Amino acid sequence: MDASYDIQTYLLDRANVHDTVIRLTLNIDLESYEGLIKDVYAPQVVIDYTSLFGGQPMETTGEEWAMSLKPRMSAFDSTQHVVQSLLIELPPPVKGAARPDKCKVTANVNAHLCRKAARGGHMMHNGGRYVLDLVRLPELEQKGENPWRISRHAAVLTWEDGNSDVMNSVSSIGH
Repeated sequence: MDASYDIQTYLLDRANVHDTVIRLTLNIDLESYEGLIKDVYAPQVVIDYTSLFGGQPMETTGEEWAMSLKPRMSAFDSTQHVVQSLLIELPPPVKGAARPDKCKVTANVNAHLCRKAARGGHMMHNGGRYVLDLVRLPELEQKGENPWRISRHAAVLTWEDGNSDVMNSVSSIGH
């Protein structure tokens, strides 16, 4: 951890963490897998979609996870993920506090998924929370880039409405 942790660094870290989480859903919806690799995921990640699909959390690389989404997401005609109400858990910069190299974010997320070929209706809507662990990568910071990347991505389903057949292309996550 860095020795200097002041209010400006704290606020910059919060803004960078927020941007990383926003880029997660935006890159998924834009099908920008390179964006997920470059701007969102840490080199090593744990993916936990057990709340939606059962199975087990997966340990993989950020690149492997992002590229595994390509065939899954291309099965949808369109998607829109909305992430909001981010609670970013960073310690306050009190005197003598070291700058954190990790943090946790809990955020509300809603997904609207469309697959016109699905039997029984083409829409699925669901909502819940993302519980994310992020790490600060010093090598990115040294280049002047946003250093915060997601190292654990858990989706917690709290509600759903629509046709579950729409989700068939992604239901293998964790199996």
